[in-house]
Amino acid sequence: MLKKRILSPVFAGLLFFSLLAAPALYAEGTAGGPAPELDAAAEAMLPYSGVIARYFAGDRARPAERRFAADAVFFLIAALVLLCGLGLAFAIRGIRHIIADGVAVKVETAAIFTGALMPLEKKKRMAGVKTRRAGLRFKLAAFTLALALALVIMVLTPFYYMMSSTRQEAVLKGLWDRCGVLLEGLASAGSMYLSIQNPESELNSLLVQTELVPEARYITITGYGSGSSAHNDCVWASSDPDILSKIDTAELRPGVSRIQDELSGLLVEIGNELNARARSEAELSRNIEELEREWAAVALRSDEASRRRLHDIQVTIGSLQTSIGAALSDSGKRIYSQPEFSTDRIPAGLNSTFILFKPLMFRQGSDDNYFRGCIRLEISIDSIREQFQSWQRRLHMCIMIIACIAITIGIIGAFIFSTLLIRPIRALTGHVERIRDTGDKSKLAGIEIHISTNDEIAGLGNSINEMTRGLVKDAMAASELSIGPAREIQKKFIPLDTDREGNKLTSGFKDAKNAQFFGYYEGAKGMSGDYFDYYDLDGRYYAIIKCDAAGKGIPAALIMIQVATMFLNYFKQWKPSAKGMHIEKLVYQINEFIETLGFKGRFAAFTLCIFDSMTGLARFCNAGDNIIHFFDSSEGKVKALTLPQTPAAGALPNSLVESKGGYSVQTMTIDHGDILFMYTDGIEESKRKFRDAEFREIICAEGPADTPHGNHVSGQGTEEMGPGRVKDIINAVMNRQVYALRKWHNGEGDNELKFDFSACNGRVDEVIMALVSVEKMFRCFKSPKANEDSRIPVDKKVDEFLKKHFIQYRTYCALTRDYPGSEAYVYYTHVNEDEQYDDLTILGMKRK
Repeated sequence: MLKKRILSPVFAGLLFFSLLAAPALYAEGTAGGPAPELDAAAEAMLPYSGVIARYFAGDRARPAERRFAADAVFFLIAALVLLCGLGLAFAIRGIRHIIADGVAVKVETAAIFTGALMPLEKKKRMAGVKTRRAGLRFKLAAFTLALALALVIMVLTPFYYMMSSTRQEAVLKGLWDRCGVLLEGLASAGSMYLSIQNPESELNSLLVQTELVPEARYITITGYGSGSSAHNDCVWASSDPDILSKIDTAELRPGVSRIQDELSGLLVEIGNELNARARSEAELSRNIEELEREWAAVALRSDEASRRRLHDIQVTIGSLQTSIGAALSDSGKRIYSQPEFSTDRIPAGLNSTFILFKPLMFRQGSDDNYFRGCIRLEISIDSIREQFQSWQRRLHMCIMIIACIAITIGIIGAFIFSTLLIRPIRALTGHVERIRDTGDKSKLAGIEIHISTNDEIAGLGNSINEMTRGLVKDAMAASELSIGPAREIQKKFIPLDTDREGNKLTSGFKDAKNAQFFGYYEGAKGMSGDYFDYYDLDGRYYAIIKCDAAGKGIPAALIMIQVATMFLNYFKQWKPSAKGMHIEKLVYQINEFIETLGFKGRFAAFTLCIFDSMTGLARFCNAGDNIIHFFDSSEGKVKALTLPQTPAAGALPNSLVESKGGYSVQTMTIDHGDILFMYTDGIEESKRKFRDAEFREIICAEGPADTPHGNHVSGQGTEEMGPGRVKDIINAVMNRQVYALRKWHNGEGDNELKFDFSACNGRVDEVIMALVSVEKMFRCFKSPKANEDSRIPVDKKVDEFLKKHFIQYRTYCALTRDYPGSEAYVYYTHVNEDEQYDDLTILGMKRK
C-alpha cells in the first residue's frame, strides 16, 4: 500500500506533464506561418510514434540527394535523454531506500520493545529511528523533485527538438515549393519566348514575378545567342543588380552578352547530360520527319483516300510531338541549387544565399540540341532565419514558463505528499518516545496511537499498541513484587521533596535551628545501591548516613533497602547517652546482616555520623569509606579528613573485622560556616568520551601507552570528572569566583565552559547544585549533527541554576522542549550527552 502511495504520483506526473507540454508547443509551432507550415504542424500532431519513426527513417522532402551530415543537436538530445533516464533510475532507487527505511523503522521499533537489548543499545536504536524520521521528509521531497525535473526534461526536450525540426522543414519546404512554382512558370514561358525572334521584350516582362517570392533577389534568363541553336549562356533578360560584373560585355546586350558565374561550369555538364538523355528520344523525331515528308507528298493529292491518310498523318505527328514535349519536360523538370539547398534545417553560419536554376528544354526543327537555356533565381533566407530565431525565443520562453510551473507544482506536491506521509511517522515516533521516557510502564494503560491510513504505517502503529499493552500487563504484574520503578524504590528511603502528586523529586532541603541540610539524588537507569539520610533525633542531634552498595540491580537495591531499614529502626530507639554515642554497634549489625546473606562480591561502603548541632561535634564510624570532605570557612578551601581504613560491610564476618582493628568512632568539630560533604563516587567518577573534530569517538594517543596525559593516561577513551574538579567547583562557589571547565580531547576544540558563581551566597544548596550542573555540562557536547530530535532530559532545578550561572547557556541550553510525563524535567534540544553510568548522590550539611 505504501509503495502504491509513492509510485502512483510518478505515473500521474508523467501523464500530466505530457498533456501540459504538448498543446502549448504545438500551438506555438503552428501559429503565424504559411499554409505549408500548418500542414507540417498538423502532421506533427499525429501519434508521436509515427512522426518519430518517419523522421528518423528519413521520410522528409528533399530537393536533391544529400550526403550524411553529423547532427549535433540529435546527439545532444540523446545525451539529455540518457541523463534523464539515469536521474529517473536514481529517483526510483531513492524511493526504494525510503520504503526500506520505513521497514527498518518498524523492525527497529519492534526490537526496542522485545526486551533483548541493554539500555545503552536501546538509546542508540532510538536515535537511529529519530534520525530516519528527520531525514525522511527531505529524502522523499528531494527524490520526488528530482523525478519531476527528470520528467519535465524528458517531455519538453524531445518536443522542443521535434517542433524546431518541424518548423524549419515547414518554412524551408514552403520556400522551396514557392520557388519551384515560380521557376515552372518562368520555364514554360521562357521556352516559348526563346523560340521566337527577338524574345528580350517578352522575357523582360517575366522578371517582375520576383515579387511573388519575397525571398527572391533576382531572376536571370540565359539561352543560345544569336547565330547559334545551342545554349551558350547568353543573357536575354536579368534583374540582377550586379549583372554587369558577371557578363563579358561592358553593357548588357540581350542574346550577345555571356554570363560567367559559379553555375557556368555546372551548366555545361548538366546540358550534356540532358541532351544525351533527350537524344534517346531521337527515334520519335525521325518518325515525325518521315511523316512530314509523306504528308507533303500526300497533300498534293485530292482523292478521298489521300485526304484520310493526310488526317491520320496529322494526328500521328501531333501525338509524337506531344510525346517528345513530355519527354523533354521530364528531362528538364528537376530544379537545381548552388550551393545545395536543404529543407531539413536552416544552415548555420553566414551561408544564406542560394541560386536555384532550372534548364529550358524544347525541340526546334530537326536540331538535336534540346538544352536551350536556363533560368537562374537567387534567393536569400535571412528573413526566414530571423523569423525562426524570433519563434525560437518565444518557444524558449513558453518552455521555461511550462517548466517553472511544472517544477513549482512538483515542489509543492512533493512537500505536501511528504508531509502527509511523515505526519503519521512523526506521531508514531513521538508515541514511541513517550513510551521510552515513561519509567513506570503501568502508566501507559489506555494510551494508544491511532493511524488513520490503511497501510504499513498503520500496521506498525497497531503492533506498537499491542506491544504497549504487553508492557502495561508486565508492569502491572511486576508491581505485585515492586512498589514502583527502580528510582522510586530508592527515593522512598531518601529525604527528598515531593511534588503535588506525592512523587519524590531530585532534592531535599531542611533548615534546622543550627544547621542546614541539602541532598540531591539523580539515579542512573536501573536499580542501584546509593542512599543517604539525615534523621532528626531530638532537635539537637542528627543521625547522618551515606551508603553505596556495590554493583547494580536488585541485589544492590536489596542491600540498600536493608541498610536504610536498619538505620531507621536503630535510631528510633536512640537516646543522647554515652551508650547512644557508640554508633559502631549499628555498623557491626549491618556488616553481620549483609555478610550472612552470602552475596558474592556484594558489600556496602558507608559512613555513619552523629552530629551535635549545638557544639558542632561530629562522631563518624565508617565501613570501607574513609574519606570525609568538608569546606573550611576559615581558610576558604575544601579539606579532607581521613578516617581509619576499615572493611566494607558484608565483606568479612565481625570476628575478622575485630581482629583487624574493628569499626571505631572518630570525632571532628565542624565550625560555624563549615560545610560537610558526603557523596558517593557518582560525581567523581562521572565519565565523558574523547572525540575528534568530527565528533568521532577516539582513544588518547598522546605519548606511549599507559603514560600520564592530563587527568588520564594514554590509551584511554574516557576521562573522569575527578576529585580535583569537585574541589575546584566547591572552592569557586564558596569564594564567588568564575570556574572554567576544560575537557580533554574535546570535539569542540579548546573551548572552556565557564560558570560565574560571583552571585552565590555560600549556601549549601548552591554548592551541591553547582556540582550537579557542572557534571551535567561535563557530559554534554554540541555536535554539528545535533538537531531538534537530539534531546537530553534535564532537571528543572539544574536548568534554573545553569540559567543563572552558566555563561554559555544560550549556546547549549536555550532550545528546550517539554518533558512528557513529568513536570520536574525539561528537554534540551540540539545538544548531545554521554551516558550517566552511576547515580549522583550528594549530601551537604552546613553549620550555622
